[in-house]
Amino acid sequence: MKKKLYFFQVNYPYGKSAHIPYTAGQLAAYAFADVDVAESFELERIFFLRESPDKVMAQIEEPAVAAFSTYIWNCNYNKTLARLIKEKYPECVIIFGGHHVAPGGGMLEECPYIDYLLHGEGEIIFRKLMRGITGLENIEKIPGISVRTEKGIITNPEEISSECNFPSPYLEGYFDKIIEENPDTEFMALIETSRGCPNSCAYCDWSNMKSKIRKFPIERIFGEIDWVMKNKICVLGSADSNFGMFPRDEEIADKVVKAKKKTGYPVRFQTSYAKNSSKRVFDIGMNLERADMNRGITLSFQSMSEAVLKNICRENISIDYYSELMALYNEAGVSTYTELILGLPGETYESIVDGIDRLLVLGQHNSIYIHNCEWLPCSIMGQEDYVEKYGIKTSRIPLNQPHREPDDDDDIQEWSQVVTSTYSMNTDEWKKMNLFSYTVQAFHHMGLLQFFALYLYNEGICSYKAFYTSLLEFFLSNPDTVGGRVFDRIDSYLDDVLQEKGTLSCCDERFGKVQWPFEEYAYLCIVYELDDFYSEIIPFLRNFNIDYEVFAEMMKFQRRIMKHPYEQNCRFNVRYNFTEYFVGIIEGKKQELECSEETVSANGEMFENWEEFSKVIAWYGRKNGRSTYIKEVQVEKEVSGK
Repeated sequence: MKKKLYFFQVNYPYGKSAHIPYTAGQLAAYAFADVDVAESFELERIFFLRESPDKVMAQIEEPAVAAFSTYIWNCNYNKTLARLIKEKYPECVIIFGGHHVAPGGGMLEECPYIDYLLHGEGEIIFRKLMRGITGLENIEKIPGISVRTEKGIITNPEEISSECNFPSPYLEGYFDKIIEENPDTEFMALIETSRGCPNSCAYCDWSNMKSKIRKFPIERIFGEIDWVMKNKICVLGSADSNFGMFPRDEEIADKVVKAKKKTGYPVRFQTSYAKNSSKRVFDIGMNLERADMNRGITLSFQSMSEAVLKNICRENISIDYYSELMALYNEAGVSTYTELILGLPGETYESIVDGIDRLLVLGQHNSIYIHNCEWLPCSIMGQEDYVEKYGIKTSRIPLNQPHREPDDDDDIQEWSQVVTSTYSMNTDEWKKMNLFSYTVQAFHHMGLLQFFALYLYNEGICSYKAFYTSLLEFFLSNPDTVGGRVFDRIDSYLDDVLQEKGTLSCCDERFGKVQWPFEEYAYLCIVYELDDFYSEIIPFLRNFNIDYEVFAEMMKFQRRIMKHPYEQNCRFNVRYNFTEYFVGIIEGKKQELECSEETVSANGEMFENWEEFSKVIAWYGRKNGRSTYIKEVQVEKEVSGK
């Protein structure tokens, strides 16, 4: 009789959506391709939902092996379940692998119920270990494993394969049962077209892997896309670090687009694009854009500071090249977003503000995502000497995973380690950085005051930096206003983070049972009281001495161009060519504001409630700038004499 293997790769649900447990299936597919493993074991089940441990235990019978894919969102859950399994089935072999298994054997010392730790890429190690459990391999000799021996705990050096010709868990049927048993779940699938990364960014937990980029067979990739199409998977993600690096990536993207045109699935395609974006990435983005599959092309910087980039071992694309790309994407109507990481060693309040200002000047008006730096144990930054060198201190907070649905019945707390202090930044500066970043993200990139900022910069009246720093100061100095109340709450939430009793998101049931990152929360709160906000912001905007008539008309344009859940029709008259003016600026062209009687209109979106609006506009639509009508409006010019 075959021994039973149970695999665990659990994550929180996102409403009706859930991730297919790709890693578990990938390791199982490679292990069971070995005849000896297949003759000795049977994969009984892959658990992928974060169910209560008692419910899971009721579904487990006589396990021989329990394997856990461990990351930041399930580490303590996995430990709890592993301990329960070991207590009930002491002969069961417990295996932990994944990016949250720190280098070395420390987790074995901490958790006596764990038998083996796997470090690095898992396919070959896991297969060898499964063979070792049957006596066919010497477990103590397996590369990349931590194990207890008579001499104590040993950790063997990792050994990374030069190949990627692994069997596909999709094509081998490892997920068919999951799809069949969960017909109401909207699944998100992950594929790999290549593996490895040429960069060694200190904050990333791929940075220690030191592997060249290897390509998966194109036949496997095309087969997986067909599987996604056949099984009506809504979101297809590529786990590549640099999609668009290879010529064949255009063929892969074209295959995805053709699948959608044929069946409607996948609805969206997500990936991380090549850092030095090229015409190939642009062409891929255009292809996805035309198929309405694009969630935004990533133009990553992480920091605009040369000192920071040196500290984190990263090289960015050149500023000139970035500016050219921005103009190209903006003119073509392709959404892009730029990522920054707040709190990297060497960053200061001044450098983060100057960096954001520089990106705005370069034309990034669609979206900037500013993430807080998290300390990850498998990264270069996770090493003790790096922590000491750069004075890194963290705040241990409840899991920082925006957009997940809180579960009041889940009492197993997961934790994030957020960098809140370095040699170049104290905690007060960290808080100021965050408040400024939320201001720019909510009021510029989500549109609330974007058009005033664009006008003031284009007319040479005020820099973006001066506008948004003074806007934040206005909110903090006027706590009784709509914006002031929102930022007062966020300021308090950041204090909770520093005191390790709060996280970097919050739930407001007006907008659904979702953990909102603070910039999206600020945007939603303002839109909820939109007319009051625009009334209260007039004194602030008046300080810039805009012509009275231009001011009045621009205020009308700014207010009416914003989307609102209960305003289906967008149609209004203005006396200036605002649409042409602002679209031109966004596309990187110098514009002149002219008197022009115009009717601005757009087909509005009607939403049933705030929850639907919040998810569609603030969450799903953020990367492609859906919070305003600026990309959708039609202009009718009044003809003289009519």
